[in-house]
Amino acid sequence: MIPLYLKLTNFMPYRNAELNFSGIHIGCLTGDNGAGKSSILDAITWALWGRSRSKRDDELVHQGQTEMQVEFTFGLGSNVYRVIRGRKVGKRTGAGMLDFQILNPLPAPSPVTTGAGWGGGSWRTIAEPQMNATQQKIIELLRLDYDTFINSAFLLQSRADEFTVKTATERKKVLADILGLDIWDDYETKAKARITACENELRLIDLRLNEIDAEAARQPQFEAEVAAARKAVIELGDRLRDAETKYQQAQQAQRSLGMLDAQLGDLLKRIAQAERELASVERDLNFARQKADETPLAKELADTQARIEALAQREAERDKLRQRKSSLGEEAASLRGQNERLVPEVEPFKARITLLESSTEPVCPTCGQALTPEHRKQVVAELNVEVEARRQLFRDNKARLEAIKPEVAAVDNQLAAVETELRRLSTLQRREAELQAVLEAAREAAKSIGGLEKRQAEWQSALAGDRNKQEEIATQIGATRAGLGDFAALQADYERTRSDEARARQQLGAAEQKLAACAALLKQRDVRLAERKQWAEEKGIYEELRLAFGKKGVPAMIIEAAIPEIEDEANVLLTKITSGRMHLRFDTQRETVKGDTVETLEIKIADELGTRPYENYSGGEQMRVNFAIRIALSKLLARRAGAQLQTLVIDEGFAPLDSTGRDKLVEAINAVQDDFQCILVITHLDELRDAFPARIEVTKTANGSQIQVM
Repeated sequence: MIPLYLKLTNFMPYRNAELNFSGIHIGCLTGDNGAGKSSILDAITWALWGRSRSKRDDELVHQGQTEMQVEFTFGLGSNVYRVIRGRKVGKRTGAGMLDFQILNPLPAPSPVTTGAGWGGGSWRTIAEPQMNATQQKIIELLRLDYDTFINSAFLLQSRADEFTVKTATERKKVLADILGLDIWDDYETKAKARITACENELRLIDLRLNEIDAEAARQPQFEAEVAAARKAVIELGDRLRDAETKYQQAQQAQRSLGMLDAQLGDLLKRIAQAERELASVERDLNFARQKADETPLAKELADTQARIEALAQREAERDKLRQRKSSLGEEAASLRGQNERLVPEVEPFKARITLLESSTEPVCPTCGQALTPEHRKQVVAELNVEVEARRQLFRDNKARLEAIKPEVAAVDNQLAAVETELRRLSTLQRREAELQAVLEAAREAAKSIGGLEKRQAEWQSALAGDRNKQEEIATQIGATRAGLGDFAALQADYERTRSDEARARQQLGAAEQKLAACAALLKQRDVRLAERKQWAEEKGIYEELRLAFGKKGVPAMIIEAAIPEIEDEANVLLTKITSGRMHLRFDTQRETVKGDTVETLEIKIADELGTRPYENYSGGEQMRVNFAIRIALSKLLARRAGAQLQTLVIDEGFAPLDSTGRDKLVEAINAVQDDFQCILVITHLDELRDAFPARIEVTKTANGSQIQVM
């Protein structure tokens, strides 16, 4: 991975800053303490892996801001990629964003001028729908995770010192940490846990085998129980068959008796039905004979018809009375209406008479003509005549009305008497119809007497035959009951014997089940033994794995295999930075005073004066050895992760050195520049600013830190 371009927005001390890595092969990243030099590396790791030195992402957001974003462009192989990761601070849980892009088509090797493009190309996203999947895609592309990257591409001077100044045992521990051999501790722990599980299973199987052996020891007892139970079943079986034969014979007799009882019951029902039918026929016959006598019916019919004829004549009389009553009513109504009209007709005449008698004028007060006294008297007399005539008519009408009342009452009495008699007419007519029907039925009854007498004879004959059969069945029932014997005793003996035989079979089944269970346990014992063998074999395998995963197993082999690689890589670098004067070797074994061979990890360094311990060399020479070993370890770690170490970052590695040591380290860095595409040296020492071809100056301002490439 080769860095090409970095853009920071509200990231740690930066508000808006850009860093173009184009043309930087070896660069010195300088600035005051706290200006944000190491924050640039945090931005790169946070963009690629979402991790940095801070424990929480929200701590990376520039103070006073609510969101941040890092855009990092890098080259890998023949492709250019860009990662854009953002973070928005929320009240509870912040929201994140991650996009992964590739430059398409392949770019020309021209410098990056903006974050939007590279050499005029266009970006195409290759991110997955979920951030986790996108992150995994980045790791798979780089072939480096965060931990591997910071232990390989980041070179801290103290890490190399730790390796060289430690004891042999401690060196192995440091090398194991760098190589990530702690996973083998997990494997060893899991192998131990699996061994414990196997031992638990073996213990359970042994307990079960002991139970099976204890139960299997009772097999002779179970065989004796089976033999005794079989003997009892055979004896009771013979007894049961004899009792069953006797009981079946009794059952057959019982069934025959039941059939005879059923036949007798059916016959008794048939006799009762025949008796009822015969009684019904005889009743019908007696009724038909009585019904067939027409003499009294004919006499009653003639009397009824005569009474109906007499009442028919009274209907004409009733109609005349109704007509008379209607005429009297109409006359009375006419008289009352006339009298009601006469009373208002008299009043005008009386008024004229009073007016004429009271007037003294010679003029008529009613017509206005001349009126003499004689003429006045004449007119008054004529008016009185009119009044009297109407009064007399009123009196005559009233007298007639009084005369009509008793006449109407007499007519009502006669009419009531006639209607009372006529109300019996409908009853007589119904009786006439009934008598006619009865006469017709009597004639029909006379015709049915012969058929009823025939049916009477048939039922009498059938009843006599059934009664004879009843006597025969009763005789058979008596004989069957006499030969049945004590059925209840036979049944009880059969049930008791059957119960005993069933109990014996049950005991036999239980004994056979115990014996079968014993045989099954013996088979299960074989299965358990096979299982025990498998668990024992598995335990043996995990015992071997535990040894293999232990300190003296695979981790030791990995260290043994890695040491030649580290030796070769370190000697290549050491040859470059010492002009071939120095050479180192790792000894992994040594002899004790007793002559035994023990594991160790000692560093032997040789120069033109011979081989001497590390401690006997000068500080500058030790620094060169440390640098060569650390570079070799970094390359080994990256190579084992499947990546190629193209970028090297040395963070504050000059502080503990004097001026001579710093010059030697600069010389060492320049010596290995051909092995890396990009080398960044982070320092705050002013005297080293011009020690490298390119300088990246970080300056802290009121608007956030700024980056300038010098």
